[in-house]
Amino acid sequence: MRACRPFTIPGIDRSFAGAASAALVLLLLLAAPAAAQQPGAKRQGPAVPNQTLRGSGAALAGDLLTVDGTTVRLLGIDAPDPGQLCRNRRGHELDCFSIATSVLNNLLKGEEVECTIAELDRNGEKKGECRVRGVDLGAAMVARGWAFAFRSLSPSYASNEAYAQSKRFGLWSGQVEKPWQWRSRQLRERGS
Repeated sequence: MRACRPFTIPGIDRSFAGAASAALVLLLLLAAPAAAQQPGAKRQGPAVPNQTLRGSGAALAGDLLTVDGTTVRLLGIDAPDPGQLCRNRRGHELDCFSIATSVLNNLLKGEEVECTIAELDRNGEKKGECRVRGVDLGAAMVARGWAFAFRSLSPSYASNEAYAQSKRFGLWSGQVEKPWQWRSRQLRERGS
């Protein structure tokens, strides 16, 4: 069997050919999203980005709400989970899940909620930014200290979190495990 050799053009330096190949690949990668947005282009999976939902909202968790029955997770934040406890500055245990849920419900105040859906997660759950009277609910929850900026998903709320932490608001006033760490620990403990 004969080994294949890379195609070369006489007079063209190999490093230039490699750079040209890389540029071609980059050009194709950049063109793909534009081609997918062309009229008549078929999309794979459910098409939801930039879908807007408006209606009455109710909190299901500190980072999850319904808008007229449609569930939306607030993008870029993570709030305590059901069963997750935290401690206040005096060391008393609190149901931080229930408190965070109540804080979000208070922000909704029976007002109309407007959510811009940014994506669907792998389970088909809608994720987006929701506002009440122009106030970003994710930013408000993080600034009040009842949710954490989920920086691996979005850096958007890092300054809100720094503010809450500096003022020792909400969860920052005592001791709490970040929700993603709490979930990981729960999985490890169940597996043992």
